[in-house]
Amino acid sequence: MMKDNLRQLLFIFIGALFLMIDAFYNGFPIVYSDTSTYIASGLELETPFDRPITYGLFLRLFSLNGLSLWFVVFFQALILSYLILLLTQLIIGEKWTRLFGLLIILLLSLLTGASWTVNQLMPDIFTPIGLISMVLILFGKFGRRTVITLYLLFFIAVAMHLSHLLLFSLILATIFIFKRFLLPKQIYPNANKQIVILLAITLASIVTMGSSLSKSKHVFLMGSLVEKGIIKQYLDENCATSNYKLCAYKDSLPLTFNDFVWKENSPLYKLGGWKETKREFNELIYSTLTHPKYIGLYIKESCKATSLQLVHFGVGDGNGSFLEGTLLYERISRYFTHDLTKYTTSKQSQSRLDCITFLNSTYSVIIALSLLALLLLFLIFKNSFSKKTKMVTILFLLAIILTAWDCGTFSMVADRFGCKTIWLIPFISILSFSKIWQDRRRIKDMSEVTIL
Repeated sequence: MMKDNLRQLLFIFIGALFLMIDAFYNGFPIVYSDTSTYIASGLELETPFDRPITYGLFLRLFSLNGLSLWFVVFFQALILSYLILLLTQLIIGEKWTRLFGLLIILLLSLLTGASWTVNQLMPDIFTPIGLISMVLILFGKFGRRTVITLYLLFFIAVAMHLSHLLLFSLILATIFIFKRFLLPKQIYPNANKQIVILLAITLASIVTMGSSLSKSKHVFLMGSLVEKGIIKQYLDENCATSNYKLCAYKDSLPLTFNDFVWKENSPLYKLGGWKETKREFNELIYSTLTHPKYIGLYIKESCKATSLQLVHFGVGDGNGSFLEGTLLYERISRYFTHDLTKYTTSKQSQSRLDCITFLNSTYSVIIALSLLALLLLFLIFKNSFSKKTKMVTILFLLAIILTAWDCGTFSMVADRFGCKTIWLIPFISILSFSKIWQDRRRIKDMSEVTIL
């Protein structure tokens, strides 16, 4: 038993190393401007006003209290490797888990943006971690220790980002509504209990993000409304009879979410910042989202943004060079002195990530081929598609669509948001092919035995 557990740990470890290919290529974990905020929140133990402290604490804990940021991406890769191997076991059976699991991880690392996301010092990877944990809880039959681990990973994943509260609540609500088809009682008798526990865990994550959610949601939603042109139209029609302070800037509103929320010359900061604008912004949001005309406009813009987000999933989004003079450099030099040389000489810091265009072109082809393969597999081998594989495929596609809707509707369209989940399409495509191949081979072997 111990020997088998050690072998399993070895495969998880090897899978994690495969997933770290992009960090090894870069020469350092991949960073984003927001990485600076997470470092500060974890090392200084202060909750940011615009995000929960959860990932900051994760970063502090798994960097071994500031020893190295390499440990953070290693543990992220370790968690994802563990979940991928478990899901491979669930779909194609324990006999083939190690062989196919490691091969699948290697293919995902080389041919999709999974490695990029897992090696980025951002909470993005916890969206698929939460989703795969949820799928394993609902469809798997594991031992008590494994189930507890999966529930713990799900809670941590949900608590990592403000968007997860709505995202996972919607996914679980959809599962509950259609559980008769997704989780038939005769096959999954404990489905109701599992859904209730998962939903309770999702709602409990408010404890970790309640403060930042209260302080920031009006700004993020206003930024989205500004980018979609809804606030401009509303102010044009109502400023003559209203005394909104934002009316003074209605003809100079930024064109993008990022410029409105983060640029120092934005009307947001000219009006006093996040705290001072809360009352007026909430009034504007309420006025637009309760008026039939603007509700219709918002739905239209939401659909457009969701469609755009579904085809934006490239790597390299926002991964520029952050050297001397930037807050990220200053915080890494202060808290991670052992990492500073590797950080400053990485390909990203030296602006030598020349492969980005090639990688994104490759990933686009892989996603298109994977979708086509899934469709063909379903049409040609419809009767060979197991119920479990169909349900996991449906949930993955649902999660990708809802993630695109969540990000596109309440913030903005960005490649980084699409990249974190789109690799689940090649993943389930490979799993489906492996399962069908395995079943047909088993039938062939049984036929040969019968003939003999």
